[in-house]
This record gives sequence, structure tokens and C-alpha cells, in this order.
Amino acid sequence: MDGLDQVPEESILPRNSVTPPVTGDTGSSLETISLTSETAFLLQTYISTVATWMDLFDFGSTYQLQVPQLLLKSPLLLHCVCAFTANHLALSNASSITSWKFVAVKHYGEALRLLILALSMPDHEHALTASMLLLSYEIHEAQRSEDYRRHFLGLTMLIRSRGINAQSTGTDRANFWIYIRHEIALAMSSEKPLVLDPSQWAVTWKEGETREDVLGNHIIWILARVVNMIFKEEGRLAAGRSKRGDFLRELEVWRAGLSETFIGIPYGDTDEEGFRRVYFPVTAAAAAAFWYHIVHILLYAEPVLQDESYLPLIQDQAIRITNIAISGFPAALKVFSSHGLFYGKLTHDLGLL
Repeated sequence: MDGLDQVPEESILPRNSVTPPVTGDTGSSLETISLTSETAFLLQTYISTVATWMDLFDFGSTYQLQVPQLLLKSPLLLHCVCAFTANHLALSNASSITSWKFVAVKHYGEALRLLILALSMPDHEHALTASMLLLSYEIHEAQRSEDYRRHFLGLTMLIRSRGINAQSTGTDRANFWIYIRHEIALAMSSEKPLVLDPSQWAVTWKEGETREDVLGNHIIWILARVVNMIFKEEGRLAAGRSKRGDFLRELEVWRAGLSETFIGIPYGDTDEEGFRRVYFPVTAAAAAAFWYHIVHILLYAEPVLQDESYLPLIQDQAIRITNIAISGFPAALKVFSSHGLFYGKLTHDLGLL
């Protein structure tokens, strides 16, 4: 990607990269942040890379448009964004610069210090956004790490204490749905139910909805409820079979209302394993379609195969999942969807592919 290796000839982390707050509030300042060439480069890179991941199902582009404005008066958000972006550069195959990891760790340490101070203040306005950015930084390392799990539970408490849900507005609403994606990633990797039950999300869905971001969040809501069922005891009981049928019907109702942007258009040749790339005009639609197929596999085969007759259906869903995964979609889709590929691999384990 253009620009990733254009490192300014500055010190790794200039001492005076931000102006100190003029008040006792460690998270925000009445003065505008002072930028170096390095921090400006990180902020520009942030908008075109990791911010798009956060805005996958948010056409309001909260993290691409609003957060860059907020961080200009918030050292807390500035360090969070710089840490997240530098860590992305350190892990990116497009970057040959090894020093980005050091930059990321330095910004992360300062961001964590400021966040701890911010959380000691009642209703700090940027604490939730900062927590979300740092949690996303940590997911780069490992979802199973103790730091990630501890910070995730702290974020859950923050969400609950502030009454944030699907009815919230502005950055709170954007943060809620990003939090939910973290919830699902952690639940699927640990094979446990979600911490925040979907019944507490306060969702409402409008019949005839056409916006791909809203429809994407809708499929995430269905996915979360399916994950809860299969990783609870009812997933193994006869009563769960009836519930699985209800979910399959709900999926088809969701699918019936979709626009043409959700129809993948095949292109190129089919490879030797039977896969073929597909094009979707809207990335959010591709991500929603990906999870639509994953939910089917969960219902057919988790925690155990429900019926031998489902094997051809599972194979078909796995092929569709892989077709999306191998296509040239932006990182926003790949980052969120990578943990779902484990279930798309299920047919390999069953010897179908």
C-alpha cells in the first residue's frame, strides 16, 4: 500500500509530540495537539487503514471522520490511534520498517497511562472510544491473551455502566457495534456464550431496510444469538433442534429483503480446488454474506453435526465462504472475518473438500 514505508526522518518518538493539557483533564486539552512528521504520517495512515476496519458496518464513518477531529484536542485519543496504526504497520507485509513496533509500544504505554487516569474521572467523554481503540490494538496480539481478556471485561463493564446499546447515538452507537464484533470473536474463539446477551442490546429492525451497514449489524445480531445457543447446554438438547429450524427461517427472511448489492458476482476461472473469486460492490454486503454462510454452518454442525444429510449443505456454504475469503476485498472485511474461517474449514475436517 502506498506510503507505508515513507518514514519521516524524525526520532522514533519525539519528546514533545503533544502539547500538555492546560487543565487537570489528562484525556483532553483546550489547545490543539502539536504534530510531528511521524505522528502526522500515522494519523494519515490511520484514516486509510485501521479506521476503515472499525467502520465496516458504519456508513457514518465515525472512526474515519469523527475520531480524527476529536483526537486533535485529546492526547489520549492521539496516542491510542498512533499505537493502533503503528502496530498495524509493524505487522504489515507491506512495511519493511522494524521500528514501528517500538513506536507502537511507546504510544500504547502512554495511551494506557492516560486511559487509567481518564477512567478515574466520572463520565470521561473519550474513555470508551480510547478503550475500543486499545482493545483493537490488543486483538492484533492474541485474543487468548490475558491482557486482551482483562481489558475486554473492563470494556464490558464500561458499556453496561453507561447504558450503551443499539439505541445509542453518535460515537457511542459506533462503539457498541464494534464491541459486539469483539464479543463474537472472543465467544467463537473460546467456544463460550457472549458476555452481553443479545436480549440486552435493545435492537430494532425496520422492514424494507436497504442500508448494507444496518443489514450487516442485523446478521451479526442473528449470529450472536446462534453462538449463544450452540455454546450453551441447549445446543446439545432436542429443544435446540427446533430452535435451529427457527433460526434458519429467520435467516431466509433476512435474505429475502436484500438488494442486488448482496449478490456476489463470480469472476475469473475456478481453481483446481473448486473455488472462484466473487465481487461485491459494497464491502459491508460481502462481510454480511460471509457471516450469513457461517451461521448456516454453525446451525448445521456445531457443537456436533446435526444430521448426515447436512453434509452437502455444509460443503456448499464452506465453498461460498472460501470464495469470499480469497477475493480481493479490503482489509476491513478480512480482519473482522478471519476468526470465522475456522468454521469454513469444517468441511476439510469432514473430508468433503
